[in-house]
Amino acid sequence: MTDVGCFSDPQPLEDHGSYIYQTGGNCQRICLLLQKPVMGLVDGSNCWCGELIPMKKAQVDNSSCDTPCNGFDQNQCGGPSMWWISLTGLTKNRIDNFDPSSISSSTAAPSKTPAPQVSDVASTVVVTATDAPKESKGNSGPNKAGIAAGVVVGVVVLAAIIAGVVFYLRHKKRREVEEEYRRQAAVNSFVGGKLHTSSSSMTDSRLDPEFMARRQSNGSIADNEDYSRRILKVTNPDGN
Repeated sequence: MTDVGCFSDPQPLEDHGSYIYQTGGNCQRICLLLQKPVMGLVDGSNCWCGELIPMKKAQVDNSSCDTPCNGFDQNQCGGPSMWWISLTGLTKNRIDNFDPSSISSSTAAPSKTPAPQVSDVASTVVVTATDAPKESKGNSGPNKAGIAAGVVVGVVVLAAIIAGVVFYLRHKKRREVEEEYRRQAAVNSFVGGKLHTSSSSMTDSRLDPEFMARRQSNGSIADNEDYSRRILKVTNPDGN
């Protein structure tokens, strides 16, 4: 950092705000980040950065910049409306002073260019006033309508897909329940029929209980005898 001196006018520097702990080193970092070779401190708190040193006629005695920095009172950070100007060290090239006359001459230079012809101005005005608005309106309208239509169609398609998935899942679930019910009914019917047949055969009164335990089938049924009612037979003690 190289000190230049005290100035009463900061042009063309720009203010980058105040800082409660302002120092010369802090302002230097700010200006280096902004790629500015010139820095200025004022009122002990505000940091200014720019491309050129303020104009020569604005330089005053260094004693006018006697305000200590907020963050370090051993250094001076300008004065009341007085800017202490330094070079940040961004470049080793010579930095010039700001010259307002060079800016005024550069802004006045374009007026020396030849004025456009009346016909060219008229054609430019006609194109700008008629064709350009029509094209902009024509392009903006369909785009907005197309976007809105696309959003609506997308929402409808998404809702239809969701409804189809829900309907399919419900139909599949109902079909599985119906098939399970039919299988269960068939099993119950089969088991019930077998039980009825076995119970009927076991309660047939024509079956001889003595043959029930046998595996031979002959003589198991006697049509002329009813074994549900036992007949008491009397025998002699001698076995006759």
